Amino acid sequence: MKVWIQNNSSTPIQLHETPLAGGGEGNLYNILSPSNYQHLVAKIYHPKRRTTLRHQKIRYLQQHPPKRFPANSPITLVWPQELLLDANNQFVGFLMPKVLGEKLELLSLPNIPKKHLATWEKFDFEVDTKLKRRLDLCYKIASSIQYLHNTERYILVDMKPDNIMVSPDGKVALVDLDSVEVVENGTTIYDAPVATPEYTPPDSYLKNNAVDPTQEDPWDRFGMAVIFYKLLLGIHPYAASAKPPYDQYTGLYQKIEQGLFVQNPLIRPQLLTIPERHERHQKLPQKIQQLFERCFIDGHHTPFARPSAEEWVRVLRTYNLERTLSDEQISIPTIALQQLPKNLNLDQLFVIPATRSISPAPKIQIKKPIEKKELQQAMGLTHSQDPKKVQSQRFFNFVVLLLILVIAAALSIMMPWFFAALIGAIAYFGFNYLTYRSRKYADKKDTIKSILNKQMQYFNDLIQTAEKYEKSIANYLQKIATIQAKTPKEYIKDCIDHKTIIQNKIHAFATFVKQEKHKLSQLRQEEKAHYEELYDYYHQKIETQTTLPALTAQTLRQKILLLKRKKRLHELSQQDLEKYNDHLQILEQLLTQQEIELAELESNYFEKTQDIIYRCTQKHQDLIEDIRRYHQLIGKEEEKRIKITIEEQRISLQQLERLEYDLQQLEKPIQDQVGACRRAKRDAALYKKVNYGRHLLEMIGLVKPL
Repeated sequence: MKVWIQNNSSTPIQLHETPLAGGGEGNLYNILSPSNYQHLVAKIYHPKRRTTLRHQKIRYLQQHPPKRFPANSPITLVWPQELLLDANNQFVGFLMPKVLGEKLELLSLPNIPKKHLATWEKFDFEVDTKLKRRLDLCYKIASSIQYLHNTERYILVDMKPDNIMVSPDGKVALVDLDSVEVVENGTTIYDAPVATPEYTPPDSYLKNNAVDPTQEDPWDRFGMAVIFYKLLLGIHPYAASAKPPYDQYTGLYQKIEQGLFVQNPLIRPQLLTIPERHERHQKLPQKIQQLFERCFIDGHHTPFARPSAEEWVRVLRTYNLERTLSDEQISIPTIALQQLPKNLNLDQLFVIPATRSISPAPKIQIKKPIEKKELQQAMGLTHSQDPKKVQSQRFFNFVVLLLILVIAAALSIMMPWFFAALIGAIAYFGFNYLTYRSRKYADKKDTIKSILNKQMQYFNDLIQTAEKYEKSIANYLQKIATIQAKTPKEYIKDCIDHKTIIQNKIHAFATFVKQEKHKLSQLRQEEKAHYEELYDYYHQKIETQTTLPALTAQTLRQKILLLKRKKRLHELSQQDLEKYNDHLQILEQLLTQQEIELAELESNYFEKTQDIIYRCTQKHQDLIEDIRRYHQLIGKEEEKRIKITIEEQRISLQQLERLEYDLQQLEKPIQDQVGACRRAKRDAALYKKVNYGRHLLEMIGLVKPL
């Protein structure tokens, strides 16, 4: 689609074929060419909406724009800039600034929808600290409306969140401004086509209005306050169910007509159910609460009692984020190695402990033979046989031997002699074995042997456990040596020294910012006091230089508007009418002086504020650059490696210490067991001579009994 600018028909503007957005009046199109127009969008009206009256209105708006915000301002008025014609030289629409973002309705809901939460998390209701961002949005919206109202010719009329665009970084834009009502000297030149009931003041329901309420800015003041209430609390100020006789009013527009403002102490007893969201009202700054009460209680049927955009700006100025140092502006990223222990002693940590083995020495002691001297000292352990009993056994053995010989001789008659001799020998040796087993020291020998085996088994179990610990210790020593070889202590110490330098810089920056924030706070208090002083000064000037009739106005500009209104509606007395021109001249002069002083005051404090913020942001940038260079030295992988190295070293030393302790706990049991085994071996050596052969020799008298 091609269109032409009304006063420049030489260059066609090529629009995108697909609309960017659409509505009841027309569609929005991106501009393809020429490139110097691509920062704008074209609004093309539907054919039935391209009337002569609309053409005249858009031309009027283009010729009488409100005061523009600075180029770098976060506030935009999407105002008609150039009128567009089609190929037949017929009016089709206009060009206006392109803005990005979402409709303010998104932030006016009780909760941000989940699909938008990641993008708009900064405005989440659940975090009380996020309230300042919403107050900042209110300030910007009020500022944009003040710019329009100061023209004394534009009333928005259709005030609603859908006509305000916001971006996640806090930029605000008023849109759909081609539908404003144009008023000059109390006469409507171009009417506003529509208004939204739940943002419409109760003035529209009165039948005795002196003028059309849409011709005066109190109409917008009501809708503006409703928007602010929803933006700050997430609910409409009239959203609650009522008791009889108000229970029949279920629509918001009906509740507005009846004045059922939830925070009105006179109305509250008449309400049945009040949503919890309204409780957030108590957390708002006191002056914000007062502005809401003035609008919805005092201003219910007294429109000019409602706070003007100028008053909202005056109260909300201190919440403007451009005048504060936000956490995002001075946020410090997490630096590498920050999670390391503060009192890390590398000299203590990076050591290879000296360890010793306990298993070889006990094994040597066990293998050492029992010396004769040791045996002689332990002779008392043996049990001697009773000599009389030995003599008795010898005699009995001799008798048995004779008996066996007699029986063997008798058997030799019936069988070969060698069979008889064999039987006799077996009988003799068998009998002697029985007598050997009946001796006490023979049983003692088996017991000693059993004890020795058990003691040696227990000793071997202890030695195996010790060797297992020693092997584990050797493995950990090897592991520690490998860890230290991969990442030397000197390298880690160098990295930690760099971290300490950065931490000191961060600490110094935090101290500096704390001091500068204190200066900002003092500056805001000083600015606030100077503003109040200036307003009081001009209020006194008005009282001393004029004798104005009663006016429900809080500012100089409102007094001028109301004075003009009273004259226009013939509400001035003859005396006031005679002084009208003088009073108007004085008020306009005072307004001019006030605006000059306010501009100077605002410029002065804004510059001081920006100077503090600039110093902080510059130091912040320097710090971020230092951190960037630090991270070039210690990247994520390097940080991970150092952290793992230190953790492995710490764990290895702890395990090594535990194993050393467990090994030391084995030392005494092993030494005790060595002694027990040596005693068992000595006892076994003592009873080594106690055997069947010696018993035979003792029985025939060749050796002496033990």
